[in-house]
Amino acid sequence: MMKTLKKLSVTVFMMFLATMVLTSCKKEAKKEVAKFSVEPQTITVNWTGYKTTDKIAVTGKFEEVKVTNTKEGETALEALNGIEFDIPVISLASGDNERDGKLKELFFAVMEATSSLTGTLNLNDNGTGAIKLTMNGVTKDIPVTYVISSQLVEIEGSMILDDWNAQSALESLAKACFDQHKGPDGVSKTWNEVGVKAAIYLKKK
Repeated sequence: MMKTLKKLSVTVFMMFLATMVLTSCKKEAKKEVAKFSVEPQTITVNWTGYKTTDKIAVTGKFEEVKVTNTKEGETALEALNGIEFDIPVISLASGDNERDGKLKELFFAVMEATSSLTGTLNLNDNGTGAIKLTMNGVTKDIPVTYVISSQLVEIEGSMILDDWNAQSALESLAKACFDQHKGPDGVSKTWNEVGVKAAIYLKKK
């Protein structure tokens, strides 16, 4: 009788284990990995130029950003890396129509084939990366840093216009804005440095 009870107990225990294993497997099978993808309409691109010897900031944005080569990824980096962008210069907006006109006609229009700013985004896994930007017929990297907060990715960097051979375009703009770029010291200065910021909201499913 005792042997029968022991055998029965072992059998019940083995059945219990088998049930737990099967249940666990089913749960694992149902578990889905989240997928991230870029939401183009949520992308914002802002820029900051500088004037006067005091380096006063002049800010603006591009109201249109087209992206291609998008894909899904299990992480934000996988979804972002390699995306290509096309930013029409005509979408530039600084809140000042006169300034916008000068930037479009006396800066970008002076450059070679620069009706759009095009490039590729490449991010490392350590909070750094680069925007490969083509402007004025020149392709160079803008070093950037980034922060990922859940589904929001914020990217920031700084470019030196000389790297894109934009000296003539900058001189054209400086000449047109000579008085506006003059500080209390009487010196007019247009800086060749431009700060760039972008924010991208990722879709998660």
